[in-house]
Parts: sequence; C-alpha cells; structure tokens
Amino acid sequence: TSIVLPKFRRGGQSTHSKDDTSITSSSSSDEMQLASKQAEANCIAEIKDCFRKFGIRMPEEIVFRYANFYNFDAEEAIDGIHEDNGNPYMKLKMEDLEEQFETNAVFPLPKLRTRKTNSEVIYIKMSRFDPHKGDSDEFIASLCYVLNDLSQTVEQCRNGVTVVADMQGVTKENFSKQHCAKLMQALQGSMVPTRVDAFIVVSPPSWFGKVFKWMKSKVSKDFLRRIHLIKQEQLPQFLMDDYELYLPDDLCQGYAVGAEICEDYMDLKIAHEQKQQ
Repeated sequence: TSIVLPKFRRGGQSTHSKDDTSITSSSSSDEMQLASKQAEANCIAEIKDCFRKFGIRMPEEIVFRYANFYNFDAEEAIDGIHEDNGNPYMKLKMEDLEEQFETNAVFPLPKLRTRKTNSEVIYIKMSRFDPHKGDSDEFIASLCYVLNDLSQTVEQCRNGVTVVADMQGVTKENFSKQHCAKLMQALQGSMVPTRVDAFIVVSPPSWFGKVFKWMKSKVSKDFLRRIHLIKQEQLPQFLMDDYELYLPDDLCQGYAVGAEICEDYMDLKIAHEQKQQ
C-alpha cells in the first residue's frame, strides 16, 4: 500500500558540530571526562524533570537520543521533543512500508561498521526508485524507519550512522533535485533525530559534479564535511576490515546478496512489531 506522509520540518540539529562542542573529543584527561559525564547526566536529568512536571515519564532511550542529538543541550533537546510530538516519521511501521522495502532501495547492512567511528551502515541504491513516479515520500519514510531503528541504544546514538549511496545506474532522467533536497533534509536530522556521521556517495556519474555544487547550498557547513564522493576502490578507507563480506554484491567488492539482506531485515522487523502488538 502506497503511503504519502505530510511534509514535516522539525527543528534541525544544533548548529554547533560535535567536533566543536564535545569536551571529551579534545582531551583524554580523567578530569575532563568526568566533567563531560556530569554534564551529560545533568542534561538528561533536566529533560526528565521537565516532562515529569507534566506527569510524563519519558523512556530512557528517547531521552538519551534527543540529548545526544542536540549535543546535550537540555533546552534544545526539550524543544526537539516538543516539535516531534505527532511527527509521523517517528511512528513508522514496517507493515506500512513493505512495498517500498521490497524494491531493495534502502536497508541496513548488519555487522558492517565504519573504520574510524564504528558506526552502523545504511545502503542506498539510488537507481532503484524513480522520484518522478511518486516514490520519493515512500523512500524517505523507509530511510527514516532505518534511522530510527539504528538509534535505539546509547552506543548507536553516540556512533551515529553512515549512509553509503550507490550511484551506479543513476541517470539524469531518474534524478530529481527536489527529491535530493528532501534526502539532504533527512540526512541532516530534519525528519528524525539521528546523526549521520558520514554520507558516502559511491561511483557518482560524470554529470553529478554540477549537482553537487547545487547540493552544497542545501546542507550546513558541518554536514558538508561529512559528504564524500568516492570511487568503489576507496571504500576500504571508510569501512572496517573484511567489509566485503557484508557489502551488497551490487558493488564490485561486495559478496553479500542485497535482496536477501533486505528480506531478512523486513522479516525481522515485522516479527518484532507483531510481538509488540
């Protein structure tokens, strides 16, 4: 069943990058680490206290997700939670997205991690959907579903996610600037509070250079530093050792079957959601 989600714009991630605001990233001293942990604990306590005054007990994982996304700024995190009240992208179900997932256009790659940040990886096959046929909303919803799924634990939130966009087979005919702009919003946290640590564009076509110049106006300076346009041979710079075992065979270095990975993921999520009913 095709779904159409309303265009929803949440408050974006803090304009301060984690590199600028994180205490622990610039110092390894025990004293600084202790101060950082205390600041995080104070932020989380403030968020909980705010909602407790209204008789609302926020789940631990939700509180940490927003606190982490907003760099442990309690005021911004509280505002973000308020803005997301009723956000359809936060309440997605696999049973409503099966048709889109069956296109194998977007799915996570289990066990695959990045080399430097140990973040989990989402694979996007850009040629498997046509935004001109109304696939854009369903695609963005599917991406947000996976972003939500990979933002449930403290470790996941801290590490963020890496998105690998496979551009093989993409033509000017099945590329839309409007869809690209919406994708950039999703990757920057405008739909759901998940930090994308890196956006790796693999094998971009020759004409993509002009598109990338246009894309730069749609992203923050902080996020622009996380975008990498690379050839397939450069993937080892970003992914862990033996990454080939978990990479879809759509890419020349991959050994895994993408359709099977996506099918297994769908089955797992459907079973999990049915248990929760």
